[in-house]
Amino acid sequence: MLKFGGAALRDGPAVESAVAIVRAHGGPRPLVVVSAHEGVTKLLERAAEDARAGGFDWEPLRVRHRTLLRQLGLSSELLDRHLRDLRAILEHVRSEGRLDRRRLDFVLSFGERMSARVVAAALRAGGVPATPVDAFDLGLLSETRSGLTLPVEGARARVRRAVLDVPGVPVVTGFVALDAEGHLTTLGPNGSDLTAVWMGEAVDADEVHLWKTVDGVRTADPKLVPDARRIARLTYREAAELAAHGADVLHAAAMEPASRRGIPIRVRNAEDPALPGTVIAGEAGDSHPPGPRAIAHRARVALLSRRLDLARDPGEQMNAVFSACREAGLDPFLFAVPGTEAVLLLPDKDGVERLGAGDVVERGLASFALVGPGVGEDAELVAAVCDLAARARLDVRSLPSGDGPMSRLFLAPAEKLETTLRLVHGTFIGEERERREARPTRA
Repeated sequence: MLKFGGAALRDGPAVESAVAIVRAHGGPRPLVVVSAHEGVTKLLERAAEDARAGGFDWEPLRVRHRTLLRQLGLSSELLDRHLRDLRAILEHVRSEGRLDRRRLDFVLSFGERMSARVVAAALRAGGVPATPVDAFDLGLLSETRSGLTLPVEGARARVRRAVLDVPGVPVVTGFVALDAEGHLTTLGPNGSDLTAVWMGEAVDADEVHLWKTVDGVRTADPKLVPDARRIARLTYREAAELAAHGADVLHAAAMEPASRRGIPIRVRNAEDPALPGTVIAGEAGDSHPPGPRAIAHRARVALLSRRLDLARDPGEQMNAVFSACREAGLDPFLFAVPGTEAVLLLPDKDGVERLGAGDVVERGLASFALVGPGVGEDAELVAAVCDLAARARLDVRSLPSGDGPMSRLFLAPAEKLETTLRLVHGTFIGEERERREARPTRA
């Protein structure tokens, strides 16, 4: 089971490298899941928003895909039907001036659907029989659970039968599925990872390889923390906690089906397939000694606090909050109800302050979480982090509502995120911690 992320399919040479990886690592009957080509999802989202506002620039999308086909020596007409259909729905959005979540999902789905056609054609050109398949045509259905869209578990047997009927190598769209009403829906950021692991479970895959352009999961984002190191092995729970708090190489929900069936996940580098990457397998008992192993972050978040009306059903009130968030394109990163107040951590985008009258909204924030075995039970760690930040004149506070069984969550000003991450990583995860632990203890 092989999944290729958007960056691993960014241009013609990258797609050709993916073809070589399928040939070398796919085994006797490979199954391939693909994301949209790098940057395409953002182009689609921008086109949809522009269409709602009264106009959109079609050229970037058309040129992006025609250039890719030319680089691969494929027919320039390969994607014409999809491009025509995409333009038609954008014209419809423009004429009505309305873009709800369902229409946006439909527009975004074209990224993966066109990518599957390109990769399958490139495989065939390389001598590997392959068929592009939309995941929902294999029976991939979804449900919404606490604001997160997940595949329906009961579909596994149906998907397995459908995959076996696909001629050659199935090249399946990640990120997209059908909801309970039969409408196309998307699975959120890194949703193709979720598709790949869920399908790996459905077909009893020995392993799932997530091919990206990183050398594995690191102790922090190396773009912000240059000293971040590759982690050779993580447990499912550690990986899920990192993903839940913003690590952008994983999907938190993808760990559930992998853990359920004991399927190892390998995060591999498509630019250097010889690198070992990171293996995700095993449970908490297999983990590293207690203490933080990595730090995950989100660069720009908003904190929304809503006082609940005790005379009304709290469940109905929270459902209303989630519905408003989804319609505004603001999927909550987390929510909690500590006492009589609901707390949501949301993307810091325009419109967040208009979700509800009387809400208290703080913008301009960043979040970060320390993750590792025993971290969720270490109350002293919170005080140590906040004290360290205070001595460095950094405004850091704990957000207990977002703590997990193996994590502690903090908020900081967005403009101070890089400084904060480097300080916290160096002290609690990096070389400074290693030197401190290596010092001999005086008698």
